[in-house]
Amino acid sequence: MARIVLSTFGSTGDLNPFIALGLTLRDRGHEVTFAVQDLFAPAVESQGFAVRHVSGNVVAALAQHTTQRQWGASNPIPSLRALMRYGIMPTLDAQAQELRDACQGADLLVTSYGQLAGCFAAELAQIPWATVALSPATVPSAYITSQPPPIDLPPNLQSLSNRVQWGIGSLVLGRIADRPINRVRARYHLKPIRESLWLGAASRQLVCVACSPSFQPAPPDWPDCVRMTGFCFWDAPSTWEPPETLTAFLADERPYVVVTAGSIAPDLQSAFASYFETSIKAITAAGARVLAIGLTEASQFTGEGVLSLPFAPYSRIFPRAVAIIHHGGIGTTAQALRLGVPSLIVPWGFDQLYTAARITTIGAGQFLFWRDYTPARAQKAISALLNEPSYRATARSLSERIAHEDGVGTLCDAVLALL
Repeated sequence: MARIVLSTFGSTGDLNPFIALGLTLRDRGHEVTFAVQDLFAPAVESQGFAVRHVSGNVVAALAQHTTQRQWGASNPIPSLRALMRYGIMPTLDAQAQELRDACQGADLLVTSYGQLAGCFAAELAQIPWATVALSPATVPSAYITSQPPPIDLPPNLQSLSNRVQWGIGSLVLGRIADRPINRVRARYHLKPIRESLWLGAASRQLVCVACSPSFQPAPPDWPDCVRMTGFCFWDAPSTWEPPETLTAFLADERPYVVVTAGSIAPDLQSAFASYFETSIKAITAAGARVLAIGLTEASQFTGEGVLSLPFAPYSRIFPRAVAIIHHGGIGTTAQALRLGVPSLIVPWGFDQLYTAARITTIGAGQFLFWRDYTPARAQKAISALLNEPSYRATARSLSERIAHEDGVGTLCDAVLALL
């Protein structure tokens, strides 16, 4: 039996794959401890895992600094700058110490890609370490388009464009992240790193990309330490029971479209108000019912054929949906693909721009930038998803392929091999 520490940060979408991994590791006889921020503790403890405290609350920090300039841009730089400034750097020093202490006596550390304290703790505790990335867009490649291109390019030019974009991103993000992170590393007498928001702060032993190769084939130019393992699904807390309103809504056979902005939406309610309002108008105009998830103040989003809830597991509500409008979070996208439902993505930052571009490329949906997200444009896109069979056919084909993958089992095998 090995003693394994799992550590991630962000929103619930970042935690769920780690719970899936933790449950599988425990089923294989290993002792699993989570080192996470307090907002994750209830979900982790409900599954019977021990929890070690890690400082900070990324969701709350970002909620205090939400502006249209940072979110909804056509490139990920503004959101990454805000994440570094408000969500990571204020608590990085404390997290490095806390995660190092959590690793004392452990045999293996597994951290998420953005858990930058991992590169401190693994070196200081001197234990094997694996990094888990949820999106392929966190590992540079000439074969990955990190954001929607302004025009369609032939493959050779698109590859060149990708290289240029990754190169520019390296320079910009180096100024945003490398310098402040290396100042903290110097306090621990650790060597400086480069490209810390990409592979620079990741494990040199193993980086697992927990994404389906059916969605994004593994690029041939990734380093040897990078391995694609597949999606890891878990989203149903044992304490959750569907409200009567949801049970009645799902029992109705009329088609419905789900609109969600991921698990961060309840904390950024004012920022997403116009998004939900536009979506509900568009869906209703397209002739479908609306199931809006992530609204804590739902009174303004009511009406005939509209149900608004603060939370519901996607695995319970996506199967019968005819389409899903969402922000492009990789977890939400994975659930939509797993259940064979086409998506309309409205990305607002981070890797969501990549996801928007990718879902369009493979033909499983469409995307609209925030600046273009009007009721008329949204209705046109939703109507296309509802009426053009190719979108659902592609989504269902991907669903069948994903059903034959064992993402969490493959990930578990990979990290245990480090022992």
